[in-house]
Amino acid sequence: SAAKDRDTRQVWTGSYVNLSCLPVMATYFDLRRVQLLCSCNRICPLSQLYFCRHCYDVRCGNCVSHEVDSHYCPNCLENMASAEAKMRRHRCGNCFDCPSCGHNLSTRATIVLVPSAEGSAAKDLSKSTPQKVYYLTCNFCRWSTRDSGIADQATPAGGWQESPNPHEQRVEELVAAYRQLAVKEKNERERSKYVRKRNYMLLMEKYPVLTPRFRRCRSSAFGSFGRDTEPAVEISIPGVQAESITEGFNVDDFVKKPLKIETVTSVFQRYMSPKSQPTSVSQLEPRHKALAVKRSLRCRQCEHNLSKADFNPSAIKFRINLSAFQHVPDLRICLPAQCIASACSGNVIAAQLPSATAYDPSRPLPLGLPNRTLPVLSFASVPAASITLQGFAMGKTTNVVLTLSNPAHRVTTVRLCQLSTEEEADKLAVCLSGSPGLTEVCAGATIYSTARLTLPSESIRLAAKSDVTEYDDLATTTTSNEFSDDDPKVIAFRQGNKVGVHVGVTPAPAGSDKTVFERQPVRALIQMTFDYQNTTSSMLSEQRAAAASALLAASGIATDGKADVPPTASGDQPMTTSSEELRDIKLLFFVDFGEFSA
Repeated sequence: SAAKDRDTRQVWTGSYVNLSCLPVMATYFDLRRVQLLCSCNRICPLSQLYFCRHCYDVRCGNCVSHEVDSHYCPNCLENMASAEAKMRRHRCGNCFDCPSCGHNLSTRATIVLVPSAEGSAAKDLSKSTPQKVYYLTCNFCRWSTRDSGIADQATPAGGWQESPNPHEQRVEELVAAYRQLAVKEKNERERSKYVRKRNYMLLMEKYPVLTPRFRRCRSSAFGSFGRDTEPAVEISIPGVQAESITEGFNVDDFVKKPLKIETVTSVFQRYMSPKSQPTSVSQLEPRHKALAVKRSLRCRQCEHNLSKADFNPSAIKFRINLSAFQHVPDLRICLPAQCIASACSGNVIAAQLPSATAYDPSRPLPLGLPNRTLPVLSFASVPAASITLQGFAMGKTTNVVLTLSNPAHRVTTVRLCQLSTEEEADKLAVCLSGSPGLTEVCAGATIYSTARLTLPSESIRLAAKSDVTEYDDLATTTTSNEFSDDDPKVIAFRQGNKVGVHVGVTPAPAGSDKTVFERQPVRALIQMTFDYQNTTSSMLSEQRAAAASALLAASGIATDGKADVPPTASGDQPMTTSSEELRDIKLLFFVDFGEFSA
C-alpha cells in the first residue's frame, strides 16, 4: 500500500522520479541561504541584483545611479512634471492622509439642514433647506474632520485649507539669506580660477618697496584682470530673538486634574505634522498625501539603463528590466528535513524574520511602523545560528541537493567548482577591505568556507525555460532524449528548466585553523561559470546580416537565393552570430547551510 501511495503521489505531482530519495525542500524558499558577490564587493540575494548585459557583470542598488523619471500620486495616480511637483511641495492637492494612523482619507457625503434667508433669525426648521455637504473620514481608525472641528465643504473636490505655519516667515528669511550666501561663494570660487598670484607678485608682497608708477600698474593691470573690484555685499543672517516667559508653570493642572490619555497625541502623530506638532487629538488636521516617484537605474560604468519603468503611473510593466534573476541561473540549497533540528518547531518562523532574536507569537508587532522602514535582509542581519543542523559532524559527508534554475529560453551550460584555500584567500582579501557586511560574515577570518563540497566535475546542461511547461503539472524533461544520458549519481531530478544536483558536504575547519568551536558553521564559497548569450546584440546582428543579404540579392550577386559569404584571411568561414555573442560569466555564491553542535 505504501508503494501504491507513492506511485499515486508521483502521478499527482507530475514527477516520474523516485520521490523517496529526494530531500524535502525545507530551505528552498529561504533566499538568504545563498547570496552573490556584487561588483562593489557586497553580498546580496539574487532577487536584489541587476545584470548589465553590456559590462557582463552584476550590480546591486548601491553601485547603480538612481534617476527620477516622473512624480505621481499613489492614490489617484495623477501624473505631474518635476517642476509642478516642486511647486506643490511634492504633495497631492486632492488626496489626504489620516493624521491619526496614516491611512488614506475617504470623502463622505451627508445631508444637513441649512436655515434659509427668511428663517435665519428664528430657529424655524420648516424654513430650512437640505444641503449636501462633504467631510473626510478614515475607514481604518474612524477619525474624521468633524472630530477636530473642521467645517464641512460644499464640494467633493475639497477646499480644506491648511493652517498657516507660524515659522513660515522665519524659514523664508533663512532660505533667502543662505541662497545669497551660496551665490557669493560661487562667485568667489569662479574669481579664484582667474586671479592667480605669480612669483613676482609674491615678491612684491614680501618686499613692498615699490615706486608709485609700478603700484598704479599693479593695481590697474594686474589687479583683477578687468573684473569688477567692488566690495562684496555683506550678508547678515538674522539671529533668533529669545522671548521672555511671562506665564508661570502651574503644577496643579497636571497633579489635580485627571489625565485623559485618549486626548493626547502620540510621538508618531506629532512627527507626521512637524510644522504644528499637535499635543491634543482635537488639533489634528488632514495631511496632503506625499507623491511617489518612478525611478530608473543606470549602470555607473557603461551608463546604460538597467531598469526603466513605464511612464504611465497605472502601468506595472517595465520598458527595460535587467533583473539578475532573469539572466543569471538561480542556485538554491535543499536540506533534508531530518537534517534541520528546528524543522518541526516554531523556530523556523524566527529564521524568516529580519531580527536574529527569537520570535514570540504572543507579542504583537508594533503598530504605526510603515513597511518601507523595515531593514534590508542580509547575511549580517541573519546569522547562521537561525538554522540548527543535526546529523552533521566534522569529517562526515552529508548529501544535499543544489537546485539550478535556467531563466533563459535556450539551453545553458553551467559549471560549479569550489575555490581552493589560496584562491579564496586572494579573492576575499580584496573584498573584505571594501565590504563591511562581508567582514561581519567572515568574523575576522580570511576564509569564508568551513566545509568542502563534492561538486560534479563535468558541465551541467540546463533545459530552456518554457512558459507552457511552467503551468503544466504533468510536464517533465526526464524522458527527453536530449538529457537521457544524465548520470543518476550526479543529477537528482529534472523538471522543466530546473535540475537538482547531488552534492556532498563535509564540514572542516576553515584554513589552517583547526579549532573546533561549540557551534560550528557550515559555509562554502562556490564559483559558477555559465555561458550567456546577449539576445539583443544577436538580434541586431541578424538584422544587419539580413539587410546585407537583401542588398546582395538586389545587386545580383547572390546565387540560388543565398549570398556567397567571402572567407576570412585564413581561408576559414567567419563565425556565426550566436557563437560571437556567447560569453562565459563567472560569479561567486556564498552558501550558508547553518550551524551544528560540534
